[in-house]
Amino acid sequence: MSADELLPVSNSFDFEPARSLADFTLDAERCSARPLGLDRARTSRVLIAHIEGRFALCRTQTSNFTTAEVREYVHDCGQLYLDVSGKPAVTDFAADVRQLVVSAECRKCRSLPTCVACYELAPRSFFEEDEEWLRAELSRLRGRVLDVGLGHVPYLDAFADLVRSGDVEYHGLDPDPVAIAAASASDLPLRLHHGVIEEFAGFDGAIDHVIAIRSLNHFLDIDTAFARIAAGLRPGGSLLVIESIPLPLLRSRRHARLCHEAQRGGFQHFRNWDSHRTLHAIRRFPFQVKFHRPVGRDTCDQWLLTLERA
Repeated sequence: MSADELLPVSNSFDFEPARSLADFTLDAERCSARPLGLDRARTSRVLIAHIEGRFALCRTQTSNFTTAEVREYVHDCGQLYLDVSGKPAVTDFAADVRQLVVSAECRKCRSLPTCVACYELAPRSFFEEDEEWLRAELSRLRGRVLDVGLGHVPYLDAFADLVRSGDVEYHGLDPDPVAIAAASASDLPLRLHHGVIEEFAGFDGAIDHVIAIRSLNHFLDIDTAFARIAAGLRPGGSLLVIESIPLPLLRSRRHARLCHEAQRGGFQHFRNWDSHRTLHAIRRFPFQVKFHRPVGRDTCDQWLLTLERA
């Protein structure tokens, strides 16, 4: 299957402030959401944001996601991000956004299942915690490693010394010639392959580890991709997959318009799968789950999965 046969999809949507909620009371027992009818709305197309002591009713008018999908990503998974970048696009997740989470008062409230809920700044960076976990996982790699969708190789420093010493034989695969050219400028002995995982036929049964960091949503064909990965891995070899669900962003009206007007090149993702759907899709392949961390109210928007080739 080629990219031309697939329909690219959006991987984010915007919320904008609709109106200020002066004198709003956030309380599990006497919340102002009740007289406003927000506790029975059963939607997340509107929500309440509590930032720096101010409450605001915010709304999304996205047509790229259904009302049920918005509810799942925002309410059930608890994902919402304040875009503080002022830029036309989020390019540095750690610096450009601040995560919002379902408030502590809402979590205690009996109306939470039907309420729009109130979101406040997260007490810590769940993304940075994931970054620490990922770098620790990469630092433990040894042997032949295949990086599927190497991109700009943002985590190469986590195992660069292992590549220099020969403890890691790094192979990077990417369909983008620009990414391949950039990686080839490294002073490390990287072995680079231009192409897609669906057509990669190297090292059958001789790869020790495969990593796919935020590349699964770019795969052309999930079945073919995982068939190639399973064929390439040796028995006992590992597969690490990290991917994100769609990103709900809170922006001012002006910033949202700027982002939409500046958008170029269309959508880049072919799907927005969560970890559960991914596991269901690859259940016929010889993988055993070693670690699974889905997206939830106390995580960032990405899920973590490590598998072992049975």
